[in-house]
Amino acid sequence: MGSIDQLPKPTKSNTTQAWDTLSQILPSRDADKDYWWKLTGLQLAFMLDEAGYTLAEQYEALLFHYHWTTPYFGPGPGPKGPAVWASLLGPDGSPIEYSWKWNEKVSGHPAIRYSIEPISRAAGTTLDPLNQLAASEMLHRLAVQVPGVNLQWTEHFLATLFDHDKAKYAQEAAAGAHYTTTFMLAAEFNPSAPMSFKSYFIPRKLGQGKGLIPLPLWKNSLVQLQPENTARDLVYDFIETSPEGPKMVPMILAVDNVPIAKSRLKFYLQTSSTSFASAREIMTVGGRVPLTESQLGDLRSLISAVVGDFPEDEHVPRTRNYSPAAQDNFVEIPELLAGYIYYFDMAPTSKTPDVKLYIPTRHIGPDDLTIARGLVGWLENHGRGGYGQNYMKMLLSLAEHRRLDAGKGLQTYIGIMFKKDGKLDITSYLGAEAFDPARMRGAGANMEEANHRRRTAVGFGEF
Repeated sequence: MGSIDQLPKPTKSNTTQAWDTLSQILPSRDADKDYWWKLTGLQLAFMLDEAGYTLAEQYEALLFHYHWTTPYFGPGPGPKGPAVWASLLGPDGSPIEYSWKWNEKVSGHPAIRYSIEPISRAAGTTLDPLNQLAASEMLHRLAVQVPGVNLQWTEHFLATLFDHDKAKYAQEAAAGAHYTTTFMLAAEFNPSAPMSFKSYFIPRKLGQGKGLIPLPLWKNSLVQLQPENTARDLVYDFIETSPEGPKMVPMILAVDNVPIAKSRLKFYLQTSSTSFASAREIMTVGGRVPLTESQLGDLRSLISAVVGDFPEDEHVPRTRNYSPAAQDNFVEIPELLAGYIYYFDMAPTSKTPDVKLYIPTRHIGPDDLTIARGLVGWLENHGRGGYGQNYMKMLLSLAEHRRLDAGKGLQTYIGIMFKKDGKLDITSYLGAEAFDPARMRGAGANMEEANHRRRTAVGFGEF
């Protein structure tokens, strides 16, 4: 498909119409808010513009981001990266991860969302050892301001998946425990529906020793909320009886901040298995949620397009010498930098779970350019490539600090799920790379030398 120089160029080299207008009328605030707005606001502007949002829809999303989101990112970067708290959302410690949900219909356009970890200035201290104050404040303010926001499930999981003695958490941290992300939020800008929000939890109990709690503690929390759930029982049975079950590590829980009857309940698990045979076993929940041969063929061809073609029983390897900027932040949850991740949606009214596979392209597969070309090529071959070139332009705009073929991590995951109607739901997840070494040094400064160091660091020549 040619070299990077033959890629489509962004229609606007470093701005959009909505960004230009807002930059002229929105006031400067303090240095931290200004830093995060100029970085993440412009990134969001590029995404909204290339995804085909109307100008009015772009203004709405950007103004929400300016007034509600950027004030909660905490201090800007220090000399060596995050100044106060490194988030698990980005392998470099960035507190935001975007998503581009690919449209299914020719008449539609991609949907833009993002997840954030609000960061308080007291994060990591006795006042806020798990960095949960900022997220709680933001959610409660949204519940007052935005119609339909319901925090009943969020409050339940904050009460049952964590302990509440801050002094003891601080004592554990002083004794060497490494605390990091436990509470995240997400905002979705869907033109066909009102703005919506989600809560994500990575539990942390006192005396845990390692960064993940065992399945029985999850079960105890979930059964208190809903004693009986058919989809949940099916998932438990699969984990306890499938050959893949012992490899699956519970990690994250997510809920929609809506009335319970309308909410999803997404249970995320990580596995070291990355073969297609294991993906087929997990995506079908051990045969309990059947997929057709045509669906399985699409699944395999998409995985192959993104990470390479491997025999069915062979595991896709981790990119050699992969060493993200904030690798030390994952010391107690190394699972986030290995294997595949799946979620099972166990909504209150579901009889069977929806299953989603996350291919972690931040640590599996080749460089960002090759991954993007493989994905867009697959979409084009399946009649869904209408926004493929827009996606490539958007990636080029986000990667103003480096070449796409000189690193990985801008595309963090590719999410794949078969919906109830059998259609394939595909989402690209994208990192801000706020603390990427090339960005920290400044775009353009010694760029060729920086690109060479990045190639060497992640070992693309050996992939």
